[in-house]
Amino acid sequence: MPTNIPPAEVITPTSTVTEPSPKKSDSLSGMLGEFIQQIRTQFRQQLQLLTLETQRAAESLVAMCILGFFAALLLLSTWVLSLQLLWLGLQAIGLLPWQGLLLLWLLQLLAMLVCVRLIRYHSRFLRFPATIESLSVTEVETATSSSQEPRSSNDV
Repeated sequence: MPTNIPPAEVITPTSTVTEPSPKKSDSLSGMLGEFIQQIRTQFRQQLQLLTLETQRAAESLVAMCILGFFAALLLLSTWVLSLQLLWLGLQAIGLLPWQGLLLLWLLQLLAMLVCVRLIRYHSRFLRFPATIESLSVTEVETATSSSQEPRSSNDV
């Protein structure tokens, strides 16, 4: 039977079994290698981005600390000037200098006590009071339920 297919393109039973599997494994290993390379490239890019953002965040944090320090100095100097002006005002209305200083000292002490009170109030929330309360309620409930025994009429 004559065929029009050239001999190089004739597929023999042995070539159909052996040829496709190496091509599939080569293409599979090639695809796997490309995938791993893409993952490495993306990981490297993400790591570089993380490094740059961390560096920028650190520089911003340092700048914020320095600016916060200068703002605190300016606020402190403004407070001192305000106290001086208030002291001069108290002298202008007829108080003696020591009386004005005593009054300002008492006002400062009162303001400090209010701040300490507020700090103590807010520091309670650093102890997670609701979580502690919920855990202690559970412990109390289990302790009371295990310690409760049926009472007889003589116990009352």
